[in-house]
Amino acid sequence: MFRKLVILFFVILLGCSRAAHADSQSWDALKDRLVADGFSREYVNAVFSASSLEYNSALMARKMRVLLKRRFEPPAKKVAREEEFDERYVGPIMLAGGYSYLREHYSLLLDIDKEYGVAPSLLVALLLVETKLGFTLGDAPAFNNLANMAASPDPLKFFDDLGYKKLEKKDMDWLKKRTRKKADWAYKELSALLKFSSENSIVPTEIPGSPYGAFGICQFMPSTAIHYAVDGDKDGRIDLFGREDALFSMASFLKRHGWKNSLGKDKKLKVIYRYNHSMVYARTIYEVSRQLEKIRSAFGPE
Repeated sequence: MFRKLVILFFVILLGCSRAAHADSQSWDALKDRLVADGFSREYVNAVFSASSLEYNSALMARKMRVLLKRRFEPPAKKVAREEEFDERYVGPIMLAGGYSYLREHYSLLLDIDKEYGVAPSLLVALLLVETKLGFTLGDAPAFNNLANMAASPDPLKFFDDLGYKKLEKKDMDWLKKRTRKKADWAYKELSALLKFSSENSIVPTEIPGSPYGAFGICQFMPSTAIHYAVDGDKDGRIDLFGREDALFSMASFLKRHGWKNSLGKDKKLKVIYRYNHSMVYARTIYEVSRQLEKIRSAFGPE
């Protein structure tokens, strides 16, 4: 079904443990679903034999705990939270790091701006906030995180980890529905990660990622990578941990969502919001970009 599948299959076999895990039954339904959606049984079994893979419903519990907390949050606090931007990224140390990166890679950033119409300061702002310019890439394999969420559609598996002794029926019904929805989302991303990996000769279980499966120095979700990532350095494959591929891919995403450097603030915020669905995030990126542009205008490069 996917290009280079056979080659990748043997690469995975060489790098994975063949030992059976005690919790292997936790993956059965997920593996069957992937096979039903077109992945070969051999490939799926090989991927899930990775020694790093261990079932842990606490990963889904962590996400649901955050969502429950927001559900019970007073409306006034929600409004106050949405009126802010994250000041951690506009301090002198962060901005100095961002400006240094902009100066060092300005020629490449200008080339991207010419092709996609995305200003250097915006790309650097995104990279600064997402991964501190590529230095924070996640502590666990993206595949592991997504697989655990996809295999945990029932909140009763992890209810004791949520911190609530009891929920009213309406809240429990909400939790069940929301957990199922999040598990289906994780499954979609897991499937996209396998497809992206096979198309680019990557072992999927060895890709470091965020707690929710974003990866690369640009922190793309797998489905985002499938639709918007590009081969910036023209070497025949897409490596989102590589500077050129990541920066070109970020610009590709923004342009295809309507970015133009000439847009007004409100329209720019709407485009940035598509990168990460948080207005606090969008305003933070906008402010960091604005500050970097002010520094660049004062000290160069021109």
